[in-house]
Amino acid sequence: MDTLLVVGGSGLVGGKVCEAGRDAFHVVGTHRGPAPKIPRVRFVEFHKERADEGVALIRQLKPAAVVDTAALHNVDRCEEERDLAWQVNAGSTGALARVAQDVGARYLFVSTDFVFDGRKGGYREEDVPRPVNYYGETKLAGEHAVLAASGDHLVIRPSVVFGWDDTRLNFATWVLSSLKEGKSIDVATDWIGSPTFADSLASGILKLLKVPDGGVYHLAGADALSRHDFAVRLAKAFGLDVGLVRPVKSADLPLKARRPPDSSLSSAKAKRHRVAVVPADKGIAAMKEQRTLDRFVPPARFKS
Repeated sequence: MDTLLVVGGSGLVGGKVCEAGRDAFHVVGTHRGPAPKIPRVRFVEFHKERADEGVALIRQLKPAAVVDTAALHNVDRCEEERDLAWQVNAGSTGALARVAQDVGARYLFVSTDFVFDGRKGGYREEDVPRPVNYYGETKLAGEHAVLAASGDHLVIRPSVVFGWDDTRLNFATWVLSSLKEGKSIDVATDWIGSPTFADSLASGILKLLKVPDGGVYHLAGADALSRHDFAVRLAKAFGLDVGLVRPVKSADLPLKARRPPDSSLSSAKAKRHRVAVVPADKGIAAMKEQRTLDRFVPPARFKS
């Protein structure tokens, strides 16, 4: 059985890829901090900023494919710790992509909708990226490094990734845990993305690994929703108080880095290969089936 290396296997998307890939691959995931307990997945500690260790791991494993979900995701932190952000999101990404090419492995890099300036929304792969923050700049540089390493490598761009994650909060779990505790939250009405259910994203990633054509693919939910609209849908689905979701303008939020106002994505190219992510409401419904909110202990860390 071929080996699949999942860089960032202890994160939300990486963990889902590890779970989804177990039947088709011998899966090895990397982690920082406590190793996850996912049956039939072997975990190895690796901090992505230590590129040499990742290069050695790929040379040792000689995987058939590498899925790189690891990044410095905190957008505001990237503004402040630029050297670290560049090394993790761009420098190490390129080094790992190049050694993957050397050992005959296909490399798939999970990028972001934040490579766009958000002036129009509905972005397609051929639209010109213009990041408005340093996080987006580093992820775009990572994309370029991956594709320069091999035309067979893949870059995917999701948007507003959500799902159950016990290691750090994402937008959806922050909304749900806040409302469950009776806390009111300020959520922007003018900040739009394409909510992407992590489980469905992981399935799509594995399908794209089989697509012969390399390059960039958008892989996001079909709905273009403001953060406020998405929060209201989450609240209604879980029977929480919608009145606690307070509509505000993004300019009123305490954000250090600029955000693209509408970075929603068109995933038509992936759909032509019969690869798609479920709509937001189906993802929310799946979350409800997977776990009750009472069984979720909110982690201290926030993804972005």
